[in-house]
Amino acid sequence: MKDNIGAAELWAKSKGNINVEEALQARTILGHSETVFTAFCRLFGSNNRPTRLADSWLHFFGLDNSSASGFLINGMAVSLLHDLGKANSGFQDAVNGRRDAQLIRHEHLSGLILSSPALESWLKSINNLNYEVVISAVVGHHFKAAREECFKPLNADRKNFIVYTEAVNDLLSLLADKMDLEKPVFDLPTHWSFGSDGLGGLEDLREKLKHRLQLWSRHLKPEDFESRMLMAVRSALIASDSAGSCFASGRLTNPYSWLDDAFAQTRQLKTGYVKENIIDPRMEQLRLAGKWKGWHDFQDAVSSLPERTLLLAPCGSGKTMAAWRWLDARLTFRPASRLIFLYPTRATATEGFKDYVAWAPESDGALMHGTAAYELEGMFDNPADSRAVKEFAAEEKLFAMAYWQRSVFSATVDQFLGFMQNSYRSACLLPVLTDSILVIDEVHSFDRSLFAMLKKFLKTFNLPVLCMTASLQPERVNDLVECGLTLFPGDSNRFADLDAIASMPRYRVELIESRQQGLAVARKGSEIGQKVLYVVNTVARCQELALELGALCYHSRFKLEDRKIQHNKAIDAFKTESGPVIVVTTQVCEMSLDLDADILITEVAPVPALIQRMGRCNRHARPGSGRIGSVFVYEPESSLPYSTEEIKGSAGFLSAAQNRDISQACLQELLEIHGISEVVMDRYASFVDCGPWAGSRELSLRDETGYNVSAILDGDIERYLEYKKNRIPADGLYLQVPAKNADYNSRVGPRPLVAPSSCYSKELGFRVQ
Repeated sequence: MKDNIGAAELWAKSKGNINVEEALQARTILGHSETVFTAFCRLFGSNNRPTRLADSWLHFFGLDNSSASGFLINGMAVSLLHDLGKANSGFQDAVNGRRDAQLIRHEHLSGLILSSPALESWLKSINNLNYEVVISAVVGHHFKAAREECFKPLNADRKNFIVYTEAVNDLLSLLADKMDLEKPVFDLPTHWSFGSDGLGGLEDLREKLKHRLQLWSRHLKPEDFESRMLMAVRSALIASDSAGSCFASGRLTNPYSWLDDAFAQTRQLKTGYVKENIIDPRMEQLRLAGKWKGWHDFQDAVSSLPERTLLLAPCGSGKTMAAWRWLDARLTFRPASRLIFLYPTRATATEGFKDYVAWAPESDGALMHGTAAYELEGMFDNPADSRAVKEFAAEEKLFAMAYWQRSVFSATVDQFLGFMQNSYRSACLLPVLTDSILVIDEVHSFDRSLFAMLKKFLKTFNLPVLCMTASLQPERVNDLVECGLTLFPGDSNRFADLDAIASMPRYRVELIESRQQGLAVARKGSEIGQKVLYVVNTVARCQELALELGALCYHSRFKLEDRKIQHNKAIDAFKTESGPVIVVTTQVCEMSLDLDADILITEVAPVPALIQRMGRCNRHARPGSGRIGSVFVYEPESSLPYSTEEIKGSAGFLSAAQNRDISQACLQELLEIHGISEVVMDRYASFVDCGPWAGSRELSLRDETGYNVSAILDGDIERYLEYKKNRIPADGLYLQVPAKNADYNSRVGPRPLVAPSSCYSKELGFRVQ
């Protein structure tokens, strides 16, 4: 290949099987850069004319309107300069199929080229351009720029490569044209090397640039203007680059029209949208099932709540409907184009979608979590259900962009807040998040890491947010209030109907001595036609008890296709008018599952977990019904998986609760007395704290135990390979197993791992032998 080739002749992406001329042009370095620039301008604006999305974007990142010009200038510059480094021989060899040909990551080389003295001087002459922001955004836009790894060679066996300087000058000229600047021509070296001879000045450049960025990062704080500008510009580049990459796929006939439509003014949701499309259909569904009793006073009051609120109300009081009314009301105060409901688990997100979001028009509603496409299959099989004809699945090949035209979301927290730890997919959803109103459910269940991320998110970014749960430790309540959330209702006495639900006798707690007594209680309850929920702390004990009782077994170690069946069986069993029903389960029952048991038998667990388990008992009782749920608690043979510290307050809590009729208000009071004091410390969040060093998923959003891994069964290998061959999602075959029970299989490859089918049954799941 010649030493000097123009940007229109070099590839930014593999040609693949694309035969659409426009898409092929968008795969060249020149075409891709121009496409990303155009996408940026369509999304955010240009020439001091920010779009509505740009206004929301700046507000989200804590930048005022006076920052718009600088944001647009920096954003336009990085969109045209981010792929300068692809104009090198190693990248071109790689994009044409030569493995291990790259000597340096292309975005790192882009930064090194931009750091050459002549080019730095030219960039700094551009009014409102922040040089450090531009170079950091370019270097880190793939989240592969951790400080220790940045600018390092990728191939120890090769040291020399060529930079196609004509292509670099083409892109610089394009930037000059687009931003009405004098066209520059820079005499960059053609031959570069990681060797000791330092051809092209590479060794000197990278040491100087690392030192410079390190000095800059030392004075950056997340709340500083430059730090916020960097986050805003780098994120805007990621969004624009993902759009440009999708456009190069040829899958969209009119890509810019599609992009304009996704963030058009007409996408703004109108007052009454939620009532008409979600609340009223859900209310009618409940009415037909005999479950609608009218609005509570506290649900009426949510309409006047501020844009940051913590809703703390008892199980079964109608919090979710109240949250949707809050969403509807917020649209009258602050226009938004998206409504997002976040849950802690896939199962709870799926239930939230099924009960609420699925009533929205099919082009608006979306379920988002790791196995959402699988969960949507056959979700509404009943032809009489008006939702049965809707198609909610997104176009998977458009990556996160497939959701840019959706309006109402039920998703896991990780899908939208994963950007806090530099999840690229989550970062691509920021155009949706920044123009949204957000509800975050079941915040009591967040582990320390996830709760720390929630606090940092609330402190750093501006967005209307409602957090809610039935009960919460006082320390966590205080933490959220310090993050700017207003506690509601604060005192249930403010609302007679809510106070009646909170203070009515709901449970009678009895301490029993052993598992054998628990089995006896379950059998007796079943004999007299009652619904029994039996909750234990480990999968192994869940399986053992289910076998002994001949009961339905539900936990986390089923293949997804079987777990879906067990989940629906458990839900359906408790929907029937009468028993007998026995379901044995683990902690998976604690969150947002609409189970209403007559009898709850549970092992001792942390106080918040015990309260949530009680929320599945006598759940639908109403004041005056006289119904009391029976709760039986015993000490298991081992406290695992909980630590001694986690269950320290449980003995006092149970002692105070036993042998009397107890309300949910009383449970909250006991939580405040006996719940363990927990100070959740601030935690490093890559996106907020990394400065110029943007490493990918440096830390997980949640606490990691490393105990369970994702696997398939060896008996499903043929199905898995067939699915893979035909590009069919294999989600239904995956399950969680202990790491010690899964291994590498040469036919499958490094992922997923493979576990023995001999340990598995559809009724009991994976059993450790």
